[in-house]
Amino acid sequence: MKKRIFYVTVFCCTAIMGNSLFAQQKPNIVFILSDDAGYADFSFQSSRLISTPNIDRVANEGVKFTNGYVTGAVCSPSRAGLLTGVYQAKFGHTINFTQGNKYNLPLDSLGLPTDQRLVGDYLKPLGYTTGIVGKWHLGLSAPFHPNQRGFDYFWGFLWGSSNYEVNKKRTIEENGKKLDASTIPYTTDAIGDKSVEFIKANKDKPFFLYVSFNAPHTPMQAKPELLERFEKQLNDHNRALNAALTYNMDENVGKIYAVLEQLNLLENTIIVFTNDNGGQVEHSFADNYPLRGMKSDVYEGGIRVAMAMSWKNKIKPGSVFETPVTTLDFLPTFLTAAGANLKNSTYSKLEGKNLMQMMKSPSVKVYNRSLFWYVNVDKGCMRKGDYKMVFLPNEKPQLYNVKTDIGETKDLSGSEKKMAAAMTKEYMAWQKKLPPLKWYAIGKTAKEEE
Repeated sequence: MKKRIFYVTVFCCTAIMGNSLFAQQKPNIVFILSDDAGYADFSFQSSRLISTPNIDRVANEGVKFTNGYVTGAVCSPSRAGLLTGVYQAKFGHTINFTQGNKYNLPLDSLGLPTDQRLVGDYLKPLGYTTGIVGKWHLGLSAPFHPNQRGFDYFWGFLWGSSNYEVNKKRTIEENGKKLDASTIPYTTDAIGDKSVEFIKANKDKPFFLYVSFNAPHTPMQAKPELLERFEKQLNDHNRALNAALTYNMDENVGKIYAVLEQLNLLENTIIVFTNDNGGQVEHSFADNYPLRGMKSDVYEGGIRVAMAMSWKNKIKPGSVFETPVTTLDFLPTFLTAAGANLKNSTYSKLEGKNLMQMMKSPSVKVYNRSLFWYVNVDKGCMRKGDYKMVFLPNEKPQLYNVKTDIGETKDLSGSEKKMAAAMTKEYMAWQKKLPPLKWYAIGKTAKEEE
């Protein structure tokens, strides 16, 4: 195998760490997630939309992952994998539940299985206060509520989407108490404000904050002044809608940075920014360039996302890491940073790797690890090194070299038969062990729930 060049120099000298007391403190963790955004819609990724200077700070002050993946191609399954550190297909959570659909099971029985441990269940015993602000989408009834799933604090909405505007119907709650939505600002601003409040309230102890924006997910309810501004700039109404939602989200990421700096917390806070799945091109007008496909696909446009992480004095600013990584890797990374020993049996179910160790000692072995996806019904894919297999119903498997062909334009299954056969065998063995789907849609409801 040819030697591989890794464009990464991520670790600063320990001398930079400052006094030893600071070095021993457990870091705060702020995990920021956008919703249905396009691969090319942040300016640390491309210049095809607008400038996003606050989101860009995560990459500029840390590391950009050029091969960053989520575990699901739609919202709820992707979040299930992220928060458990386990392939969600292994516990049957592979299909969204959305408003307006009827399912084979009662709606209140749908959610992330309660026998799965989440990030808060792991971090709380290590001394962390945990909070989520924004979108949940992992269950509507009491057993699945964030406050029952390892989060000390929850402000937001349980469904997978929400109106943004004050004069629209919104169901928002705080720790189980329904709030008067007419008193709550535009939803993206409210998520930013509540994130700031959580940080201020927990500034004296380690915290984990999951900032779960719904922007730029539908409905496309942009602020009028921003929409007017970007219509003039872009000369495209649909892209202006996306830009207005994205810009407003970036403003609120700026609020989070401002309070971390004000409270002198930025030096000891891990910040992650990524997106929950591939861009929703048709309804949210996202741009996935140069990827093929979109949200719900197993082509790169469905699962490959913008991704960056910063940690001052630990990660060299402006680093670039080209090894394929996945959102499964974040939980082991956070736990190690918090002082956990991943060899302990407590963490035996976790399927990712510690990103800090990966970046410190990149290897061909880690580069070539097998990553798997099972999406909806009988759609799946696998990546191993530079190669990716795509499996679609009623079609022959497809093989792509996504290093040289990021747009998945040239199927190599006919010319590289040995690679295609080996990867197909490995994927099918993995898929065969998966349990049945927990739920699936069987029709439409008379009206949308709220």
